Amino acid sequence: MSELISKEPEEGLIDKRRIQPRHYELALAEQAMRRATGRYLTVEEILRRNGFVADEINRLKARGGAREDLTMQALRLYVSVANQTAMGLCLLELKDGVLRLAVGDRVDDADLLRIANALQRANREVVKIEVEPWDRAELARLMREQSEVAGERLLRVFASLARDPDDATMIEQALNDILAEALQSRTSDIHFSLQEDDARCWIRYRVDGDLVYKHLIPHRVMAPLVTRIKTDSKMDAADRQHPQDGRLGFEWQGRVIDVRVAALPVAPSGEKLTLRLLDRENLRSFDELFMHAPVVAERLRKAIHGHTKDGGLVVVSGPTGSGKSTTLYGIIQEIDRSSRAVYSVEAPVEYDMPLVDQTSVTDNSANTIADIIRALMRHDPDVIIVGEMRDGDTVEAALRATESGHLVITTVHAVDALHTLDRMDGFLSSAYRTSGLYILGHALVASLSQRLVKTVCPACHRLETGLRVFGNENRCNDIGIRPDETVALATSGGCDLCNHTGFLGRTLVLEAMFPPEDQASRRAITEMMLSNVTTSIIDVPGTIYLARRESISDLIRRCAIDANMGASLMVEEAATRQGRGR
Repeated sequence: MSELISKEPEEGLIDKRRIQPRHYELALAEQAMRRATGRYLTVEEILRRNGFVADEINRLKARGGAREDLTMQALRLYVSVANQTAMGLCLLELKDGVLRLAVGDRVDDADLLRIANALQRANREVVKIEVEPWDRAELARLMREQSEVAGERLLRVFASLARDPDDATMIEQALNDILAEALQSRTSDIHFSLQEDDARCWIRYRVDGDLVYKHLIPHRVMAPLVTRIKTDSKMDAADRQHPQDGRLGFEWQGRVIDVRVAALPVAPSGEKLTLRLLDRENLRSFDELFMHAPVVAERLRKAIHGHTKDGGLVVVSGPTGSGKSTTLYGIIQEIDRSSRAVYSVEAPVEYDMPLVDQTSVTDNSANTIADIIRALMRHDPDVIIVGEMRDGDTVEAALRATESGHLVITTVHAVDALHTLDRMDGFLSSAYRTSGLYILGHALVASLSQRLVKTVCPACHRLETGLRVFGNENRCNDIGIRPDETVALATSGGCDLCNHTGFLGRTLVLEAMFPPEDQASRRAITEMMLSNVTTSIIDVPGTIYLARRESISDLIRRCAIDANMGASLMVEEAATRQGRGR
């Protein structure tokens, strides 16, 4: 164990010589501005925030030089607070493979070995341990704070509010602890239900796509909590008869989490609040999104980095909650925003993206999304991001923008990559349909369709051979794996890390279609769309098509998803294709 212990920190992973000079100059300018306002950020931090070091980070990941970082709060999932206290130490962070821990006295090598093994069992690599001697009183204070997790404290806060619902301090503490607990448990949305019946006043968390009933609190506690959220979100707290939208900020682990709040009246006399947690730190980079789909990444990069103004359209489709916005923002990060004018129009803006001029359109806005797209034509754009195409006016405006030589990247609700074209066709008016489909046939760069599927817990999943799981070689061949190939199965009881579900997080299941680039093929595709036979487009010579089935098979082979769940997804995919005549 001694070879892992060190008191010398590793050098930073980012090689400044690999950063483009204009990116470095922009970071220096921002650093100087922030210093003038009393806030200091390193150049490296600014480069990271602006998304200018993603390529370098992913290059290091590819060669094994960068590793997943874990905060003090995240490390509690692998080594419990009780065990840390028993060892007389506190895990501070795991960064770039270096585990920092604080000790008050001495530390036993056997304890360090147990900690390293616990992390490595969960596929968290530890290459070095830095031991920091702390004052015993300070260490004791830190350990007490760490043991005071938000979820445990909430029970006492709710009990206090039940006795005194008007205690403003406790209401603020409850809101802070709810948000902290939700973020710790990978929650994407928090649902508050306010009803006169105490038995219906639930707080629920959306975790990995599933809705979890978390806290049942009486009406007298829920009511002031809902009022506080609406007030902080700049809503009319007294209005419970009309839908409202708002936003609030929450500081967590040294960064600000943007919280989008929506209020809705519900029968008989209640109200529903839904909080969407938007954490920019959790946005995935372009390379992370398409790491296992190199053909998709290559074709998208070619379109994104092209400097000829030929126009183009990239469409990302999928149902609600399938991660379309995350993919959209990942593509935005790949664009060189320091040399190209990038605009976005969203309803509303979710994440604040550096070096992107973002316009938010809401129900109360004077202008529609289509109005903003048309207005952007006078602002010298290179790339236009359209949050979602949901009506014919928006689709027409987006297609005209591509006709003018601009790259348009957008999302739409559709079941698969080919249905995306049918969906857009359905939005077009009869008067514009022929012209619109001609533009679509010649401007389409890529049609991506995606789903999110749960990943197995890295700490407690089981490994079996494909033959043992699926029973016979023919079934293995149908799935796309060898009979002797290893696949993963989720453990029904799970573990503490996955909250005893067997699953931890979600991953992308991708379908992609790239039409050929020659004009003859484009004309043929246009004729197919005009004749409503889009299912034949993938048979046009030169078309690149990645079936969702291939993506699922790859996830099974990489032991990323439960093998039985993957097989079920393939059955559903086959049924969908059969229903569409493919």
